[in-house]
Parts: sequence; structure tokens; C-alpha cells
Amino acid sequence: MSWNADRAKTRIREHLKTVPAVDSNIALDSARDQTTVRKSGLIGRLPIRQAFLVEGVHLYGQLLDFDGLVAEGGSETEGSHRRLLRFLNMHYRVWDAVVDNDDGDRVDYHGARLHAVITSPAGDAAAQITRAVALAGKLSEAAERLGQAHGFPSRIRFGIDHGRCLAMTTGRSHEKDTLFLGRPANHAAKLAAAEDEAGIFLTETAQQRARPGAVRKSAGRMVLDETYIRDAVGSFAFDSLERRVDEVAQDAVEPIFRFKRPELPLASVKFADLSPANSVRMGMASIFADIDGFTDFVDRAIEGGAVEITKAVRTVHVIREELNSVLNDDFGGKRVRFVGDCIQGCVAQGERTDDGPGSVRQAVICANGMRSSFDLCLDAVDSDAAIGLAIGVEYGPTPMTRLGYRGDDSVRCAASRATINAERTQQSIEGSGIRLGVIAQQVADAAVRRIIATGRLMSFDTASDLLGASQSPAVQIMRSEPAARSHAARSKR
Repeated sequence: MSWNADRAKTRIREHLKTVPAVDSNIALDSARDQTTVRKSGLIGRLPIRQAFLVEGVHLYGQLLDFDGLVAEGGSETEGSHRRLLRFLNMHYRVWDAVVDNDDGDRVDYHGARLHAVITSPAGDAAAQITRAVALAGKLSEAAERLGQAHGFPSRIRFGIDHGRCLAMTTGRSHEKDTLFLGRPANHAAKLAAAEDEAGIFLTETAQQRARPGAVRKSAGRMVLDETYIRDAVGSFAFDSLERRVDEVAQDAVEPIFRFKRPELPLASVKFADLSPANSVRMGMASIFADIDGFTDFVDRAIEGGAVEITKAVRTVHVIREELNSVLNDDFGGKRVRFVGDCIQGCVAQGERTDDGPGSVRQAVICANGMRSSFDLCLDAVDSDAAIGLAIGVEYGPTPMTRLGYRGDDSVRCAASRATINAERTQQSIEGSGIRLGVIAQQVADAAVRRIIATGRLMSFDTASDLLGASQSPAVQIMRSEPAARSHAARSKR
């Protein structure tokens, strides 16, 4: 498997044929009317080939004690991963209750981060924010109760923002993702992850649109008023959430997680086949790739109207699909999910035993293949957008499974220290580029460390040549033209 420019161009032409149509007038509540079977989350409701402009509240919850459960005694073991997955499964089951009523819509989960959107009552930002605050308060109470029942920590930090986002659903079968692109989703997520202090926090935009008296100044910063929170929580019944908490709290039978080593490449793993009792686990290189500058690009498109929105949807669709193709088709990796404009995935080497250096090398070559495809995508959509690609890579033992509901609403999950730190490593990059996490840096071979030292993403051909990869153009030439070997040897002297 390898990246190839002609093959990438062919794929990109196919991606252009599946760009979602844009309806900038349809609201999320209109999409609800299309449901003829049981009400489900956005993943089941939004058509794959349409993009929607959605105004509402984005609520992110960050499980603050996630990191402490990853390892025991400083090491990641099957036991620590089982405990971590039980912890996530418990919280996911409770959060899934928000799709059973009109409290909100569960969008997705990404490790310790939980995402919901509230669009009711339509057109009333202050009321939507109050509903989101009430839901956050109830979820905090639920987490505390479940923590006491099952012996898990229960601290959550919530971030809330309000505004308009582009929404679209991508993927097929059991591997769909509903994406919200734009400032409100991005800023709420960043606020939730900003500190280790539990509570409910509003962005400046949400503070300005909240009801009078909702926020007050305390110790030099604006915080939610306790009375406002208490009144908000008391204003909504949240019956479905209460029922789910009772169910999970009283459930003495916890899922049994059994791990097996997957057959490689990881691309052959199907999440539809995974379950707690049929989970996979091995040493993997976790990749987190982010389109730098994309939130500003989308916000300008939303302000520019339907034509600019259509261009933005076309750009993100083609880039996202092609990055997935590079990961899956060219390098045998496995996409866990799209997270907004980001892609989270893993690659692995070593049929019988973990091959850390090989996995990190494969991830680095894959990242540079992504860079080459990224450039081809921008050419194909004729975009001069000020966007780039930032990729973080980390290595470590990682389990993959499905959690929460069975079927289409189940949660694809890869959770480990490597998945956590790949994202944090990516976030530490200013602008575009590539960076290895601490463990990946330690296990990488000398050649990989040498080309990573620049922090730049190279073209695939340049990176594979410098690494002497079997798929590099120079190696291919020497294989097909033996006479070139002596020239190559002389040039190294």
C-alpha cells in the first residue's frame, strides 16, 4: 500500500461527485419531520447528501477524570483499559438519553468529550441557552449519582456557545459522523477543555445572549449565577434522562470487555463487528489531523451567503473524504471518526507483536501522504482558502470497540493515552505542520526523528525518499533500473 498522485486525483474526482447539496434555509426542526420511525439522533435524521445551516446552542461536556483512568501504576494494561471503557460506556449510556426526548440532540462522543446541540425553542437564543444550562446541570447531578453507584469519578466541565453552524452527515453503514462546522461548536469544545475546573461555563457570545441576570462577576471574571442555574434545572423535567440514570445506576451487570489482537491492516477492522465482548487491542500509532484555519473559513462563508457556503461545503467534503482515503486505502489505517474538520485514526504494524518504530514510521509517511492529497484537493476545488494541515502522532497500546447503544447509534471508540496525546500534540502546533508525542518520539527510528525535527509536512515523495521507504520514487527507480544503484551509492559519498 502506498500513496500515488494519479490514484489520489482519480479519487478526488469521485469525491467531487458526492458533495452534499446545501439548503441554507432548512432548520433542524424541519429535519425532524422527515422521521417516520422512532426518533433517533442526528446521525439517523440528517440525509448524507445535504448540508444544513443550523442555529442553536452547542453543549460540550469534558469528563475531567478520564486521564487518571487510562493507566494503573503508571502503565496502561488490559485492566486499566477495561475500567476506562466501563467508565465511558456508563456516561455514554446516560448522555444517549438526550436523543429520546426534546431535551436536545446527542451529536457524538470523542473520548472524554460529549457533544449535544439544542435548537428548541426555535429563534429564542436566551431560552435555548437556559435549556442547555439546565441539561448540563442535570447531567452533572446524574454523573455524581452514577459515580457513587459504580465507584467512578464524576467531575464534568461544560462549555456552551450559541450561533450558526454548518451541519452535515458523512460516512456509510455503521461509520457515519454528524459534523457541525463553525465557531459555536469550536468555541464550546475549547471552553470545555480549557481547564480542570468542573462547572458550567458560557463563552462571551453565549453570555451576551443569555437571559438578564444569568451571569455575574466573581473574582474578576463572569460566571453563571447559582440561582439562575438552580431555576433553569427546575424548569425542565428531563424525564428520559431521569429514567436512564435510574436504569444505569441500578444496573449491577457491567459489560465484560474482552480483547483480541486484530488482523492487520487495521483498515480491515469493522466497527459493526465490535462490541465490549469482541474488542481489539494492540500497540497503535494514533493520528489526529486538523484543518488549520477552517473555523474562520467556515464563519466567513456563513456570513457570505449560499454561494460561499456551497464552496465551503465542497472544500471540506473533498478534503475530509480524501484524508480518509489516504489513511484507509493507502496506508491500511482505521478512521475512528471525523471530529468537525478533524480526522482521528490509527495505524499499526506487527502481525504477532507490536512494532512501535514501524507504526510511527507508517504514521509519519501517511501524514505526508495526507499533505500531498490536501494540496491536490485545494487545486481540484480551485480554493485559495488560508487553511493548512496540522497533524499530531502518538504511540501506545490502544483498544477499539463500540459503546453505548447497539446499532447505528453505538459509539465507535478508540481510547488510550496515545489517542489523548495525539490530539494534544496536534493542538500544540502553531499553524500547519507535524509533531510527535513524547512516546512516539522515543520509539521512532533515527531517520523518522530527523525529518520530523523540522516540524514541516513534506510532500509524500520527499518524505518517503528521505526515509528510504519501499514505496518512495527513488527506491522504485533503483528496483526497476539496477544501473541506477551505483549512481545512488556514489551520490551518498
